[in-house]
Parts: sequence; structure tokens; C-alpha cells
Amino acid sequence: MIRLIQMPRVRGVWGLPNVSPACMKLETWLRMAEIPYELPALDLVNAPKGKVPYIVELDGSRMGDSTFIIEHLKSKVGKDPDAHLTDEQRAISLAFRRMMKENFYWVIVQSRYKDEPNWKIYKELVLTLLDGVPMEQRPMVCDMYKQRIEGQMYGHGIGRHSAKEVYELGIADLKSVSDMLGNKPYLLGDRPSTVDATVYAYVANLLQTPVDCAAKDYGLSLKNVVDYLERMELRYFPELRPLRLSA
Repeated sequence: MIRLIQMPRVRGVWGLPNVSPACMKLETWLRMAEIPYELPALDLVNAPKGKVPYIVELDGSRMGDSTFIIEHLKSKVGKDPDAHLTDEQRAISLAFRRMMKENFYWVIVQSRYKDEPNWKIYKELVLTLLDGVPMEQRPMVCDMYKQRIEGQMYGHGIGRHSAKEVYELGIADLKSVSDMLGNKPYLLGDRPSTVDATVYAYVANLLQTPVDCAAKDYGLSLKNVVDYLERMELRYFPELRPLRLSA
């Protein structure tokens, strides 16, 4: 059994499997592939790439980055939710996963860190995650982290856009998800695959959170996308659904 090191699950707050899209994606994939795992306490000190998620295997070896972890486990464990996909579907899967990770992620960041009313909401959540940091220092640590994230956004380039422009990019991504999904239960047909673990994690981390923004409003107007998130939640995290609905 592997150990999955990730951001702690904050029960009863937002009701998501994880407020980190990358962590939520990997845990969803592990459940999709039926690979057993444990959730020990957060340990950033030993993170091989300085961030979560990462895994610790039985021999003590560590691996970081959800994408590399998934490819590693597909090969090592021999369980591949993508085995049924055609080459064309694999190409589509890769494109959608990259869209979520490299573009839509920053839309989520914009909604949490750069929109001040939303930051006040998200900051309250972050404060609860700072175990080990003295209570009086936590607000300062939060503000320093906010500045760091905003610097990363600016360096990436998306942080140079206005909020309206960033949300326009997010709306385009959500429209693509809706158009690709159509009337299918999952992105690429009747069976879930890795792209579903990714899209579910990232889209839920905008649409199923208490922040307000134009991209979220648009996403909630897409019935097939909302139904898709509920379908994924009921299939892979049924134990958390009552918590999210009561949050």
C-alpha cells in the first residue's frame, strides 16, 4: 500500500476531496484505478519536489508530481484506466489535461488570491491548514504566501491580464469541457479515464467552492458539467457528498 502525502482534507468546510486540484486529481485517479493507499500527515519537508502531492512506496522511495506518479503506477501496478482508449482519444485526453493544468489552474488561483472578497474567504481556510505555525504568525504567513502566488502568476504571464480577461479564458475552457462532454457520462465515452480525474478535480475546485466569479457563474449554467461533477463525486467520493452539501 502506498502512502499519499497531500493537503489535509478539511472536513465540513468546503466538502471537496481536496482544495488542491493536483492532490484531488491524484486521489481520484487512485480510486479510479483501485489502488489502495494511506493518507498520513502532511510532510512538506521530505517532499521530493518541494510540494504536494507525492507518494511514498513500500521501499521508502518517494515520487513527486501527480502526472509522473500516475504514469509510474500505470506501469508498476499494471492498472490503467486508459487502456481502452484509442490513439485519437489519448491525444484528446492529453490536450484536456494540459488545458486544466496549464491554464484553468490559474483561473482558480485568480478567483482565490487576486479577487479580494474571495481571498478573505479562502484565507480563513488556509489559516486552518497551517498546523505547526504559531497562531499569531498565521495571518502574516498567509499574506506572504499570497504575494508569492501573485508573483508566480505574473511570471507565468496570466497575472498580467485583468480579472475579466482571465475569467474569459476560464469560460472558454469550461465551454470546451461542456462541448466535449455532450451527453456522454464521461469525457471520452461510457467509461471514466485519467482525463476525468483531472477535469473533475480542477473544475470542482472552482464550481464547488464558496468563491464568486464570472467563470464559476458560467460553469454552473452548464447543466451537463454540473451533472458530471455530481456523477464523479457519487462514484469516487460518496462519503464526502453530505459534507459538501452541508458546508
